[in-house]
Amino acid sequence: MSRSPNALLAALLLIAACAVSTGAWGQKVYRCGSSYSQTPCPDGAILDADDTRSKSQKTQADLATARDVKTANALEQVRLKDENEAATRSQPVTKGSKSSTLKSKAKTEAKAEGTAQKKSKKKKEPEFFTAKAASEKKTEPSKSGN
Repeated sequence: MSRSPNALLAALLLIAACAVSTGAWGQKVYRCGSSYSQTPCPDGAILDADDTRSKSQKTQADLATARDVKTANALEQVRLKDENEAATRSQPVTKGSKSSTLKSKAKTEAKAEGTAQKKSKKKKEPEFFTAKAASEKKTEPSKSGN
């Protein structure tokens, strides 16, 4: 199957037109007060928006940006690692399945409740702290027959 030379020429012209239209052409930028626009405005000043850096300056800026991205990614990895370690430290480490964990938790709660009941049978402690001198001793009334 042969193609006509006109079709090949038309395809090349179309590709060339697309390549030219994607080029970055300088656009006019207008400063309108404290904002910037591509459309003219009253009392707007036209600004030169061309990149005036040399190739070496652009290369240095690109290298600095790449270095900063690499550093930021490394710091993010460290932060994520630290967050994961902190999360695992705050969760209790348990052995066995969930059912054994629940049973051990229930036993712990039962022990705590039993201890609280034993303490409640004893003298109830005040809710606030009271300081007492060491020389103060409680004396019980004597049971002599008066």
